[in-house]
Amino acid sequence: MHDSGNQPERSARGQFKPGHSGNPGGRSGQTQAIRAKLAEGAEAVTKKVMAAAKKGDMQACRLILERLVPPIKATSETVLFDLDDSDLPSAAKSILRAIAAGELPPDQGRHLIEALSSVAKVIEVEELQKAVEELREQIEEMQR
Repeated sequence: MHDSGNQPERSARGQFKPGHSGNPGGRSGQTQAIRAKLAEGAEAVTKKVMAAAKKGDMQACRLILERLVPPIKATSETVLFDLDDSDLPSAAKSILRAIAAGELPPDQGRHLIEALSSVAKVIEVEELQKAVEELREQIEEMQR
């Protein structure tokens, strides 16, 4: 059994109530001591790993490269194609035609179609907000 007197207060959903920490003692002082010890030996470890890498130790080389050289992010070249932006369905059809014609890589086309979908959602929300506002105005007029 646990001692409920020492347990932090929680809500009915099990979350800690405001002002009641799940770690009332705070961060352990040992964490800072361990970090300080590691920092003291960091220069010696670095020299040892560098020496191993120079001798051909591939794990040491990999460790150094992983820490010093950030991974290369994939980039795409700019692609020009005709986009009918008169409305969203026309724009989507233009993107699909460009993919089919080999003018636009499929992955870029997918991203563009997803972007159009996001724009459609924004437009939908805006139209719903207008409709709700119009309904409110009509209700207020009826109540007068």
